[in-house]
Amino acid sequence: MRIKNDYSFPAACTIRFKFAAKGTRPALDLFWYDGSMKPPTPEELEGDHELEPEGMMFVGEKGKILAGFHGEEPRIIGAQPRNVSAAAAARARGWGRGDALALWVAAMKGGKATYGDFLLAGPISDAFNLGAVSLRLGGKRLRFDSANMKVTNLAEANQYLVREYRKGWELSGL
Repeated sequence: MRIKNDYSFPAACTIRFKFAAKGTRPALDLFWYDGSMKPPTPEELEGDHELEPEGMMFVGEKGKILAGFHGEEPRIIGAQPRNVSAAAAARARGWGRGDALALWVAAMKGGKATYGDFLLAGPISDAFNLGAVSLRLGGKRLRFDSANMKVTNLAEANQYLVREYRKGWELSGL
């Protein structure tokens, strides 16, 4: 049974994002499971092992990587790992959880941008906002033209991408 809900995010949902190839990066499908929904447990996990309540799973052509919600304790399954563990590789690249604050402080002092830089976070926020628009419209597939900031296949979706601001609260420069 479907319940019409056009005022809040649902208690549980699954959203599929399809990102087109860009430059040397191939196309990417991302599945977001929310509200205690999870993908099927990979067959590479032995016995009665279940996926954690929250986490990440990256599925590639040569295996899978499981990690916690913040990418902590990554482990490779379904492939022969090289001599270095996924966790050690992540720490070597400065992705360790304990390094996050130091990276942020260095960025605030004019150093290299962090992985949470607004230039990276903006497109991620756009993608998830489009997911929310799709859910609001009953889970309809949206095709988004990022250069023109418009949904191209469902005109009614575009009303949720902008808002009219009260006088004195307008945004300029957008």
